[in-house]
Amino acid sequence: MFFAVTLFVLTGTPAIADPIRIEHEQGTLELAAPAKRVATINWAFTETVIALGLDPVAVADPADYGDWVEEPALPDDFVDLGQRSSPNLEALRAAKPDLIIVIPDIGISYDKLSEIAPVLQLRMFDENRPAFETAREVFGKIAKATGREAEGQAYLAHVDAKLAEYGERTRAALGPDQQLNIIYFFDESTIGMFGDTSLPGSVMAAMNVPLAFDGEVNKWGFARGGLELIAPYAKQSVVYTNPVPDAILDKMFASPMWKFMDFTRNNRIYELPVVWMYGGVPSSLRFAKLLSESIENGPHQ
Repeated sequence: MFFAVTLFVLTGTPAIADPIRIEHEQGTLELAAPAKRVATINWAFTETVIALGLDPVAVADPADYGDWVEEPALPDDFVDLGQRSSPNLEALRAAKPDLIIVIPDIGISYDKLSEIAPVLQLRMFDENRPAFETAREVFGKIAKATGREAEGQAYLAHVDAKLAEYGERTRAALGPDQQLNIIYFFDESTIGMFGDTSLPGSVMAAMNVPLAFDGEVNKWGFARGGLELIAPYAKQSVVYTNPVPDAILDKMFASPMWKFMDFTRNNRIYELPVVWMYGGVPSSLRFAKLLSESIENGPHQ
C-alpha cells in the first residue's frame, strides 16, 4: 500500500497491480483484478466459490444441486442457468459475470462463453490422478481467481485437520479387520463401486481408512455392473450413498443375491446421507464427516 501511494505521489498516476495468471485447460487465463461476479456451470465449482465466502451470481441446475449436493447451501439470490450440459446463454449474459468457471465437456464452446466474460476451464477428473488431489488444485486456482488465496489456504488446512479426525473416528468405529465398499444403486440390479481414484476413495486414503474395492474403474473412478461386481468383496462392509428412490432400495434388498451376501447376513451395511460424490473439496469434507458419523451410528436397519 505504501509503495502504491508513493508511486501515485511521485508520478501522478495510480499504481497498477500485476494481473492474475492461472493455468487452465485453455492455456493461461489472465485477469486484471480478482473476480467478484462468478458464474459456475458445475456443482464442484459452485460449492467451492461458496466455501471461499463468495456468492455465485449464476448457477447451473440449482434445483438438482439441492437433491444431490445439499451443502453448502446456495445463496438466496442468483440467476438460474438451466442445465449444466447446455447453460442458457441469455441468462448467463444477464447475470453480468466477470468470470465463468466450466469443465471442458459441456455443450457450448469456450469461444462462445468467452464472448460474455473470461472463462476459467478446469478439469475435475483424470483417470490417472486421485480426484481429491485434483479437487485441491482446482480449489486453489479458484481461490486465486477470486482473490481469496489466504481464505483458501486456511480452508484447506481446516480440511486436513478434520480428515485426520474423521479418519481416526471411522477406524475406531469400524474395527481393525474391516474395509469399506462405497457403492451407489443405479437401479434394482445395477450398482456402482467407487475405486481409489474416485473422490470418496481418494478422500478415504487421506483419512487412512481402508477401501475394499480394487478393480478397474472409469475416468470418474467407479465401476458399474451387477451384484457380481461386489461379490468378491462381500466379507467387507458396505456403505451405500444417497439419493436413491425407495422402490430401488426395496427391490435390491429383497433380491436373493443381495440377501446371500456376507455383509447382509452379518449386518455390515451402512447408509450415507446425501453428498456429491463427484464434487470438490467441500464435498470431500462433507463425505468424510458423514462417513465417520454413519459408521459410528451403526449399520442400516
